[in-house]
Formats: sequence, C-alpha cells, structure tokens
Amino acid sequence: MRTKTPFLAEKMLDAAGRLFGTKRFHEVRMEDIAAEAEVSKGTLYRYFHDKEEMYLALLERASHQLAAEFKRCVASAPDCRSQLVAIVDAVITFCDAHPHLLNLIQRAEIGMEAGKAFPWQEVREEGMRLVLDIFERGRQNGEFRVSDPATSMLMLLGGMRAVIRFGEKPRASGLAEQIVDDFLHGVASPALRAFDAATA
Repeated sequence: MRTKTPFLAEKMLDAAGRLFGTKRFHEVRMEDIAAEAEVSKGTLYRYFHDKEEMYLALLERASHQLAAEFKRCVASAPDCRSQLVAIVDAVITFCDAHPHLLNLIQRAEIGMEAGKAFPWQEVREEGMRLVLDIFERGRQNGEFRVSDPATSMLMLLGGMRAVIRFGEKPRASGLAEQIVDDFLHGVASPALRAFDAATA
C-alpha cells in the first residue's frame, strides 16, 4: 500500500473547498472532487472514506488556520481597540476567502452526533475567550466602557456572522474599524441621537 502524503491530502481538501464554495453540499459528488483535484477516485477514497469525512477535515483544517491567525493579529495589535479590529478583520477576511465555511459549520452543528467532537468548537471558544478578555481589559484600563463583557462578546461575534453572510460585497474599505467603532460607541452619534429624540 502506498504511503499517504500530506501534500496530496491538502490538494484534495482544497479541491473540495472550491466545490463546496460554488455548489450546495448534496450537489458535490466524490467523483467531482477527484476530478477537481486531478486524482483518481481510488486515490480520493484512500484518504477520505466519504464526503462527510472530507467536510469535517475541511472544518478542522480551517479551525487551526483561523486560530493561528487570531494569535498573530492579537499579538501585533498595540491596544484593545486595535485587537478587536484585528479579530473582526481576520474573521471576515478568512470567511470571505472560504465561502463554503459557514454552510459547513451549520451543517456540522445540525448533524453532529451527541458525544462527537465538533471540529469548529475549539476555534470558536478561542475567539470567544479572546474577545471576552479584550472587553474586560478595555474596561479595566479605561479604554472603553463595556458594562457586560460576556453579553457584548456574544453580540459582536453574532453580528459578525450576519455581516459575513448578508453584508454587501465587495467589502467596504475599513469595514472592521467601522464595525468595532459602531459597536463600542453606538451607531448613532450624540448629535444624531439628540435629533432623533427631538423629532420623536
């Protein structure tokens, strides 16, 4: 039996990701993935038993990649606001580069058997931990006021998911900064809020 090589596995996962990004999950066949990867069906099945195993491997690989990006961008940002901007930008950029990702995550969430490891859970928890820590540090050092860091973290991450799925493309320049500033300071300026109150 031939030895499996990481390069060939990555090549097939890349091909699967491209197809999942343009078609619905049930429309992609294993033979389509083999053709896209320019390998035989036999080679594909030697690495992956079925399409389910492939998409879980895609999620696991993406989770490791995004976790590494989190560490890189947070380490390079000088303050709490900049760290939030870096995280928001990293998530949006990563998901835009992997358009199949949200659908695969949702499919895995719905179909995952009880007790089985969810391959996206680790990076999700890491992102939540990072944002929560930033909110708490920002509150402690007076950089911004967040009355409930845990709820604020869930609101920001949930809003990012909506932006990724439904936001206008191509993305506006400075989108991550706009999201963070609107979130921290409110989408309406004090003058606009006063105007709204006066005209209500």
